[in-house]
Formats: sequence, C-alpha cells, structure tokens
Amino acid sequence: MSAVAGPVEASPKALIVDDDQDLCDMLSLVLSRGGFEVRTTHDGNSALSCVNQRMPDVMLLDVRMPGPDGMEVLRRVHSSYPQLPVVMMTSFAGVSQAVEAIKAGAADYLPKPFDNRHAVSLLKQVVKQAEGRALAGAASQASSASAQIKTNASKATSLQNHLRATMGSSPRVQRLVREMAAVAETNFSVIIQGETGTGKELVARTLHAFSARSQGPFVAVDCGAIAASLLESELFGHEKGAFTSADSRSIGKFEAAAGGTLFLDEIGNMPLQAQASMLRVLQERVLYRVGGQQPIKIDCRVLVATHEDLQQAVEDGRFREDLWYRLNEFQLSVPPLRERREDILHLAEQFRRQAEIDLAKPVGGFSPAAQQRLLAFGWPGNVRELRAVVRRAALLAEEQIDVEHIRLRSRDRSVLAAAGSPVTAAQALPIGERSMREILLDNKQQLERALLDKALGLAHGNKAEAARLLQVDYKTIHNKLKQFGLQHQ
Repeated sequence: MSAVAGPVEASPKALIVDDDQDLCDMLSLVLSRGGFEVRTTHDGNSALSCVNQRMPDVMLLDVRMPGPDGMEVLRRVHSSYPQLPVVMMTSFAGVSQAVEAIKAGAADYLPKPFDNRHAVSLLKQVVKQAEGRALAGAASQASSASAQIKTNASKATSLQNHLRATMGSSPRVQRLVREMAAVAETNFSVIIQGETGTGKELVARTLHAFSARSQGPFVAVDCGAIAASLLESELFGHEKGAFTSADSRSIGKFEAAAGGTLFLDEIGNMPLQAQASMLRVLQERVLYRVGGQQPIKIDCRVLVATHEDLQQAVEDGRFREDLWYRLNEFQLSVPPLRERREDILHLAEQFRRQAEIDLAKPVGGFSPAAQQRLLAFGWPGNVRELRAVVRRAALLAEEQIDVEHIRLRSRDRSVLAAAGSPVTAAQALPIGERSMREILLDNKQQLERALLDKALGLAHGNKAEAARLLQVDYKTIHNKLKQFGLQHQ
C-alpha cells in the first residue's frame, strides 16, 4: 500500500524583465533549474501588464529598457504592489544607483555580470523574506482584529453599564441598550423616536460618546425652535450679504459638527423646503452656504429625534419619503416611563442624589408612601417630569421625602374621566391643596387629551381626518399632539 503523498509546494513565480533576449533565455533556464516558474518580458509597459495580469513572487528588473525604464517601473510597482519584492539588475552598477533603487522600494540589487548560483540564492532569499513579512502581517492583522473585537466588546459592555446606571434595567430598556450597542460604533444615521421627556437626547449623546467620533463635537439643533426662514442658514451657514441681516459669514451646524455628530431634534417640524436641501446634503455629502457658490464637504454623523410617527407624517405629506429612507438606516424607540415602571424608583433615586449635590443639603430617601405615589402615577411627562417632581420634593423635604412632598402637577388629570358625574368628580378632588384654576386647567387638558386620542382612533391615526371629526384645523391637532407628547399608532 503506497503512502499518501503530502501537499506539493507550489514553485515560486519569477518575472524577468530585460531588453536582452539572450540574457532572459539564460536566466530563465538557470532559475527554472533552481525551482522557479519563470516568465520573461522585454520592456517597461509589458512588465507592468504582466504584473497586473498575474502577480509573481519576485521580479528581476533591468534598469535600462525601452518604454518606462526600470526605475519608473519599480516606482509604479512598489506603489501598486508594495508586497512584491523587486531585485534590480544592470551592467551600469554604481553605489548611487543602488541606493536610489533601494530608496524607491527595491528588495535588493544584482550587478551584471553575476554568478548564476548567487542569482538563484538571492532570489530565493528575497522570496523567503517576503513570505515572512506576509505571515507577520497576517498575524498582525489577526492580532489587531482580535484586539479590535475585544475593544468593541469592552465598549459595548461599558455602554450597557452606563445606560443601566442612567436609565434603569427594565426589559424595555435592556432591549434599547442592546440595539444602541449594535449601532453606536457605526456611522449609520439613526432615527430616535419617543414621547416628549423620555430621554431621546440622552440616547443621542450616548451614541456619540461610544462612537468612533467621540473626540469630535456633539452639536444639537432643535428644529422646532428655529423659524422656518432661518433654518437653512442655521444648518448650512450663510455668506456675508446673503440676506439683509447677514453682515458677516457664518458657518452652519453641519460644518460645526465636522468630525463629530449632528443631532437634529424634532426633525418632524422641519419645513418641506429645508427637507429637500437636507436630503441633497446627505446624499452628496456637500453643502453650499446660503448665498454661496463654493461647495463644502461635510464629515459628520447625523442623528435625528422625533416624538411623532414619521411614517405617518410621510403618509400625510408633511415629511419627504426619500428623506425618511435616507435617515432611517437604523431606528431606536425610547419607551415611555409608564411602560417601564421597574425603572421609576431607580431614576427617582438618581435625581434625589443629584438634588442633594445641587442643593448642598442632605436629603434622605423616599418613604414607602412616597414610593407608592411615584409608582402609581402615569407620568405623561415621562422622565423629565419625574426629575422635576423629585427635585421639588428634595427642596421641600427636611429629612426624608414623604408623600406630602410629592407634588404632581398633573395628578388630578384623570379625575373627571373616572368620575360618574361632575358632583362625584368634585367630591374626589383634594380641595385645599391646589387652587380651583389649577384643578380646572388640569382636568380641561385631560379632557382634551381624551378627545384627541379618541378622534385619532376613529380616524385610524389620520390627523387630517381627526381634525375634521373634532371640527378644528389641522394645526390645532398638530400642536395638541406636541403639547401632550402623544404619538398615535
């Protein structure tokens, strides 16, 4: 029974480039006997063509030849294929030329006339050294990749720990944390959706802090707080004289965020004209300042946030579908506080400790009754409202935060809806704690909210239809949604 043969090592491939046909034939024979697979060619252009078609393991190159000479071929080959070892040969040997060849990237130098055995030995040595460098490079890349994987895993763990500390550990938050860890290191545009007060900007800042752009600036813009006529100037900048009050050049937020992250809050409030300009900038990665003719390259990641359903806004014709697709490379949903009640006391404790520092006074924890009050409330203002309530309680408390310190601005909103009649509702109200005006205002807002929610349900989420049902204009519907932090599915 014959033994199984092991793998056969491939012969190293050598390319000989010399305009002397006889020399090429002689070298081809010598190198073939030395174990090389040999090709020959006789001018610079064909040499470059041969390398491009099939990479050799070593190149033996004459300095003087037709077309691009040997030095020019060496420079081009070294630029395109720095891993390919090139041995220069010439009958016009000289120290200066040898030094020039080595500086240009040659692996070694072979002066004519040369000993055949030395030529074979030199080429084998050069090939072996190149293979060693390739293996070392592969090992280095593998090591770097492994290190990068460990670094990414460490960053993901740090991000998760950070968000658990700041947002809580409920299942809804943990899902958000996993999704943030997946997208933080990328350059994806992200839409962050959530009701008012849920912490959308905190999410955006965390994505920036754990991204490759963390050393760059984080620039935030509230699209709902800037007049439509000024928004493009705010985002893209303007040149002097672009409009009446433009008495000097001003860079926009896109330029200010170079190397970092641009966060556009309440993107749904952006006018359609500005949306068109925004789409063009995101697609071309180039902007023109208002009144300017000079193209300016941009280099920033774009994160956007909204409290409303952008898909519904697209259907209503208030938001460009192509811009929505461009921004929606990834989407994060920040859950409202009422859907993550496990986090309420955790967050309240954070806010209490921060209030201690800000007020420079010790404030004990929450009494059991105070905790129950916090857990039972609906928190329409979400985390932002919780923070305000806890800070106010810390200010009022002497030693411990008790139930009388938990003053809920909107605690009575559900009274009218729950009561069977106005008389029953009035009996349920805590007379003496708040003024009649405050109680009436809160219950008026609760009634408006309930009517709006019902109308949107009947209209299957179509805001224009809901406006017709309630016999109000579309703008009123939009403003009320924003006021109550509603987003109807």
